[in-house]
Amino acid sequence: MINPIIETDRLFLREFKKGDGIHFFQMNADSEVIQYTGDTPFKDIDEAHTFIETYDAYKKTGIGRWAVIRKSDQEFLGWCGLKYHAKDRVVDIGFRFYKCYWNHGYATESANAVIHYAFDSLKYPFLVAHAHIDNIASHGVIKKCNMHFLKDFDYDGLPAKLYRMDNPDYHLKQITAEDTWPVRHPVLRKGRPLEDVYMEADEKESTFHVGIFHQHQIIGVASFMDDSKPIFTGKQYRLRGMAVLPEYRRRGIAELLLKKGEEILRERDCILLWFNARIIAVSFYKNLGYKTIGSEFDIPLIGPHYLMKKELE
Repeated sequence: MINPIIETDRLFLREFKKGDGIHFFQMNADSEVIQYTGDTPFKDIDEAHTFIETYDAYKKTGIGRWAVIRKSDQEFLGWCGLKYHAKDRVVDIGFRFYKCYWNHGYATESANAVIHYAFDSLKYPFLVAHAHIDNIASHGVIKKCNMHFLKDFDYDGLPAKLYRMDNPDYHLKQITAEDTWPVRHPVLRKGRPLEDVYMEADEKESTFHVGIFHQHQIIGVASFMDDSKPIFTGKQYRLRGMAVLPEYRRRGIAELLLKKGEEILRERDCILLWFNARIIAVSFYKNLGYKTIGSEFDIPLIGPHYLMKKELE
């Protein structure tokens, strides 16, 4: 029983299954197929089978690379799919095909289908892609998918080009304090009265709020307040009330909110952003350049926190 993840006119994409190792062994044995990937051939078929049998991306992240199968004859053509990069907090789209199936449009067809699936079904706000600087064919596929060049960069020690595509169903803008309530309440004050979402500086003229919308629904919010802490010097702001609806987490939403806030603060000549971070979010903030100050402390009715800060360049 085949359960396709994605279908196109000519293809369907499914999860890897036992027996697919032979295809990985054969593709990686072709020096032209892996020329620009940084990968090496499997030492034998058993190693390739072990790779498939231990492939855990679907379980760990809910996404992964998928086998590309031709509908007309059930032939395994290659793979195409998504990969979550925890360090950079991005999801990329990648593909690889047997050489005999190059120049048939399969890579572009499957990649376009994956992008639509990632945006429409999985609701990712953006995707990235990369290819070795000399991999002209892959650059061609990526450009045909309407991804936009960002920069040249180093990818695992290899010179590469980075591309990005934003989901048009998302938009980010400044909002009112009351606009934040549909997210603040269920995420930050669940089970408590609605009035508990109100913060004393919400309506101050210097305060600004940022919201991100998926289609017409607000799904993430953050508030930035002119609030000085005596241990810090210079013009400073405080982050409060950042929240993302559960079904939209692990998609880079919080980072988009935070970066938008930082951008506005730099325009206001603010040199430092600080806040009290919940323990569960500390590692997220550290990955974005924030530092913990002092020891863990408890906020009544909310839980343990750390004071964190970032100097805005």
